[in-house]
Amino acid sequence: MVLFPQPAAGSAPTSYSRTRLPLVNSRLWYRAGLCDAVICARQIPMLTKHFADALEAARWPHGACLFLIGHRFARARQGKDDSALAEAVFFSPAAIATVPHLIAVCGAEPSPPPDRDCATLLVGKPSDWDLLPRGLH
Repeated sequence: MVLFPQPAAGSAPTSYSRTRLPLVNSRLWYRAGLCDAVICARQIPMLTKHFADALEAARWPHGACLFLIGHRFARARQGKDDSALAEAVFFSPAAIATVPHLIAVCGAEPSPPPDRDCATLLVGKPSDWDLLPRGLH
């Protein structure tokens, strides 16, 4: 297993190749429950703005996104339930390096990805839906 790229035979390593670490691609999501009183549903617009500002400053890393999940919330979007209740926000694996401060402030903990059927994309690109696992048929 090679962790660092090796210089070609006969070439001298540059300071760039010695100091640059390889990118790590984690599949770890972080979940912050809204019922835990660390953050509440009223703070979602503020969290969304801070998250988007951090991603913009980082030039929108590929796959960095924020999802909201809530069974009743998802049904309310479809017009089936008037009592929308958000349950948690999920930080994608690509967002972890960009917003560790938000993850800490929200009290988020490692988690499996959110359930696609109950998720709402708060910040990210439409292609970020592909990060969520699809249900088995």
